[in-house]
Amino acid sequence: MRMFTRCSFVLSILLFSAGGLAVSHTPCQLTVRVESDQQSRAAGSHNETRLSQHFYAALRTLLQKANCQLTEVPLPAARAMKMLEDGELSVMVGMSQTTARSKHYYFIGPHHHERMVAVGQSRLTPVVSNLADLLQVPGAISVTEGAYYGEQWQQQLQQDPHLQSRLFYASGNQQKLAMLASGRVIASLEDEAMVDELLQQGELSEGYSKLFVVHENPVYFAFSRAALPEEQYQQLQLLWQQMQHTGEASTVRQTH
Repeated sequence: MRMFTRCSFVLSILLFSAGGLAVSHTPCQLTVRVESDQQSRAAGSHNETRLSQHFYAALRTLLQKANCQLTEVPLPAARAMKMLEDGELSVMVGMSQTTARSKHYYFIGPHHHERMVAVGQSRLTPVVSNLADLLQVPGAISVTEGAYYGEQWQQQLQQDPHLQSRLFYASGNQQKLAMLASGRVIASLEDEAMVDELLQQGELSEGYSKLFVVHENPVYFAFSRAALPEEQYQQLQLLWQQMQHTGEASTVRQTH
């Protein structure tokens, strides 16, 4: 099976080089969702984290190979996902692939392995080591509206009628962090790579800790099926495979 996969990839590269899927010379303009501006001095700026910068650097590198320009559009997460579904937005980064989402989005990647953790007030560390423990502690929990946190989380939402009332649905990571830093929630669900960076700087480093892992999975660039022709998606998919095969994707990750 590995030999077949390798041969298929080599054949794709040869077809690409021979013009079987030539890069278009017609410029294209795509739009991508970014976080809102910084909302909390204590929480810092999500857009300026290394993780966020890596996501967008990898996307720009990919699109430049297809002669595409990228325009950043600050949007709430849930609204951006609806716009992506309707073709009013071209792409979002850091998206988990699910069966429901695959009906509306093309997935290219993965470009990152997301490890979602609960981060909260350090006073919770001795008593909270899993989701069940957290749900025993009074207080609100912030999540991003429309985000996917794994099957266990989905099941808990269905089984626990009181959980919904405790959730603050934020417009994005920036607002979640602001809620956490202000003490308006006791915990938030965040990507561990971002949490590790933010807990080393600023005021979040004082009084906040990682509590436990909620879920982990690879995340992708999600392109709108309504906005992109399938041929363009196939072109971008092959270009990403080339970036992976040559090591360019890893180089982008290390330099941003």
